[in-house]
Amino acid sequence: MARKINKKKIVGTCPVGMRKAVCPSIKNTRQIRIKLLKLQRQNNADQNQINGLRISLKEKKKQGIAVDCNTCKYNTTAPTVAPTAK
Repeated sequence: MARKINKKKIVGTCPVGMRKAVCPSIKNTRQIRIKLLKLQRQNNADQNQINGLRISLKEKKKQGIAVDCNTCKYNTTAPTVAPTAK
């Protein structure tokens, strides 16, 4: 049976082909989720911080993982070699 992909979720694989543990974009998303979970578990949590983290996760979901790939240090393209004139 083919596995279905939930398009509503934030992508868990890097479009450049990096492993999840190495991709800085996925790392940032995970850090936001961890902060949100920690704040939600506290008894006297600040609702403004929680709402801010939720909004940032929603924005990350709308933008997608590939937005951060332009600045990713692992996203390298093959260098173009200029022909030399003789």
